[in-house]
Amino acid sequence: MEFAETLQLATNEEEAHALLQRHLERIIPDANATVLNRNNSADRLEAVTALRPDSPLVRSLQHAEPQSCLAVRSARRNDQGGDRPRLLTCNVCGDCPGTSTCTPLTVSGEVIGSVLVNRPTACTVSDKQRISNSVSQAAPVLANLRNLAIAEVRAATDSLTGLPNKRVIGDTLKRMVAQAARTLTPVSLILIDLDHFKNINDRLGHPVGDQTLASVGEVLRSALRASDFAGRNGGEEFAVVLPDTDVTGAALIAEKIRQAISDITLPSSDTVVTASLGVAVYPDHAATTERLERLADAALYTAKRAGRDRVEIAIITEERSAIAGVTE
Repeated sequence: MEFAETLQLATNEEEAHALLQRHLERIIPDANATVLNRNNSADRLEAVTALRPDSPLVRSLQHAEPQSCLAVRSARRNDQGGDRPRLLTCNVCGDCPGTSTCTPLTVSGEVIGSVLVNRPTACTVSDKQRISNSVSQAAPVLANLRNLAIAEVRAATDSLTGLPNKRVIGDTLKRMVAQAARTLTPVSLILIDLDHFKNINDRLGHPVGDQTLASVGEVLRSALRASDFAGRNGGEEFAVVLPDTDVTGAALIAEKIRQAISDITLPSSDTVVTASLGVAVYPDHAATTERLERLADAALYTAKRAGRDRVEIAIITEERSAIAGVTE
């Protein structure tokens, strides 16, 4: 009863996985429990609860596919170890010491993972029943939390490029600026607008235009560091947020992005894709998120007026931050 009630309070998959692991290790003597997730998109079977450094699962799960687990493959409980060896050894838990009982996580006939319980001696019939009951209680909760997480990701993601959308860009910029204010570090904002994008759609068709936008998304993912953030503001506009990056570093990254965009090739066309970029830095140019966005946008349009396919950076006058020739 306590487990079922507590499980309903879980707010995400990670929390629910940990609850299931702790519950099983509490009710099964001397047990080590591991929750395994079936990642269909990557065709992988992954441990979603912590593994001990000396666990054989560290090695066996390195390149494990869902079908590597006999419980997932058969959609039935699989027992390994003991006095009577099985005809078929599981590639996942076959090398685990002692005995293992692996129970599939099944929801509406679909196996979404499995729960492996390893202990020195074989589980009793009543132990196996307790494991089965616990897994059955957890499976629909885990499935619901996974579906919720997927829905949240889709709502926050631009479907064409796979990048976060405008709402997420705004939230992320505010969070990074707030963090920078606490740590006294700079944050740089780069706004990007593809040049003459309407001509690409008009001359080559919207499918090519869509491919161009998707290619820019790939450029941004490959050009940035793991700590950086990139998103699509909408249309042909993109935004990049660079934590702990000053003006010099932002200028270098912006130029790297500009060059990578110009290297994009379009099918059956010699059209060159170019972009204009505007850069503003907190706190050098602006003390608020709103002003940072305005100055980066003004720098972007300075790049447009200056001939496009270039990077412009906000500058600081004696009295206020501004873009040369541009007033707010």
